[in-house]
Amino acid sequence: MCALSYRFKLWVVNEKGDAVFGDGLATLLEKIEKHNSVLKAAKEIGMSYRYALHRITLAEERLGESLVTRVRGGAKGGGSSQVTDSGKKLVEQYRNTQAKLQSILKNEHQL
Repeated sequence: MCALSYRFKLWVVNEKGDAVFGDGLATLLEKIEKHNSVLKAAKEIGMSYRYALHRITLAEERLGESLVTRVRGGAKGGGSSQVTDSGKKLVEQYRNTQAKLQSILKNEHQL
């Protein structure tokens, strides 16, 4: 028998069952935190700026709270983006849950 491994995808849903948060959005928020810019974060992970904004806006609508605060740039300078405390907490909880599940799979199935 060939060697098998286990993989999983984790996402967070709201009370309606709508997908709210997953690995892509977690990574995007981590990169926004790093760069203070949605544009730079999106570029780093190979996502269009428009799609990144769509993902953030959709998640915020489904959660009913803000994940990112944005300040628009002007003629003399660029804007900036900050991940809110709620956004940081959601990423932390998501990554912790992901790590726990990976640990369970590793221990149970000796990956």
